[in-house]
Amino acid sequence: MIITRPRDLERLVARLRRHDTIALDTEFERERTYWPKLQLIQVAVPDEVAAVDPLALAGDLGPILDLVNDPSIRKVTHAGRQDAEIFWNITGSPPQNLYDTQIAAALVGLGEQSGYASLVQRLLKVRLKKTERVTDWGRRPLSDSQVEYALDDVRYLLEVTRRLDERLRKLGRETWLQEELAFYADRDFYVQDPSTLWMRVSGWRGLDRRGLAILRELARWREEEAAHRDIPKNRVVPDDVLVEIASRRPAEPAGLTPLRRLHPREIERNGRNLVRCVETGLAVPEDDLPRVVRHHHEDPETALAADLLGVLLRLRARESQIAPSYLGNQKAVAKLVSWLAGSREGDPPPLLHGWRHELVGRELVALFEGKHSLYVDPESGRVAIQSRGTSR
Repeated sequence: MIITRPRDLERLVARLRRHDTIALDTEFERERTYWPKLQLIQVAVPDEVAAVDPLALAGDLGPILDLVNDPSIRKVTHAGRQDAEIFWNITGSPPQNLYDTQIAAALVGLGEQSGYASLVQRLLKVRLKKTERVTDWGRRPLSDSQVEYALDDVRYLLEVTRRLDERLRKLGRETWLQEELAFYADRDFYVQDPSTLWMRVSGWRGLDRRGLAILRELARWREEEAAHRDIPKNRVVPDDVLVEIASRRPAEPAGLTPLRRLHPREIERNGRNLVRCVETGLAVPEDDLPRVVRHHHEDPETALAADLLGVLLRLRARESQIAPSYLGNQKAVAKLVSWLAGSREGDPPPLLHGWRHELVGRELVALFEGKHSLYVDPESGRVAIQSRGTSR
């Protein structure tokens, strides 16, 4: 069923509200725009599966938006970060009480980024069709095949959730999932810090600190410009061109013309703004220039310590049947080593928070401080850990 009229939407939401858990998914397009364009909302409860057409409803989605923001009803998604961002963009409020089956799957040993289709096949022995993977969800009318494909994205979510919940309870990891899902209700997750956008520009590591200050201004300006014009950021100015501008530091718009991938119309439109970003970056006081945190592989001693702690992390991940990269990737281990080797001031790194701290963080600190040691058990050939001062 596809909902195209306001009255039908109200009736659907009334039926959905009889349940404490619903399945939720969206289809959207953002390849040609800055803001994602919501094109379909799919929902399911045990006795009904439906799709809501935002285009036919002309964006009049009040009832279902209220449902998404209702903390008393659990909304089950799979890899729902982009779905959550869409609802945030529309309402200005974080969706409430979201359950992400991809995160739950990672916590019960089914892989860090399990795809929805593979999870359905693995848990329910159902093979989903792949016919509409690259479909244009903005075209109307939608075919029966498109609608059925979209509905399949929620049709099995509740049963998948039930199976995952069983495993979570058996392993005693329900509180782990609550910790992992907390970011969905955190407003900071949806709001970008303009002063850090430069770190997402590929190629920034080739710049000195003054160049990074210029890039910081350029990246902030580009984000605002892309949002205002509703076009992808790289359609305004590509990453490599931003880095080149930060390196060349032109004093006049004419200095932008040698840049091959900067369109002449963009220079005409925004040449002065780009030069103004350069001027602002050049005027930043030395103490306020961006500081680059060295990665662990750039420091041989830190790299060795991170490698050692990484062995223990992988050991505990294997025992717990959790993907090591989900428990803590290389960057997370390096961050822990830097924090332990430094002043240990400020907020502790993620490996020292919540369930990660209980599972492995405390031991990682002990290993770093020489209170634990690693060895290879000669009988089993496996890596093992022991407290210093005890015999094997």
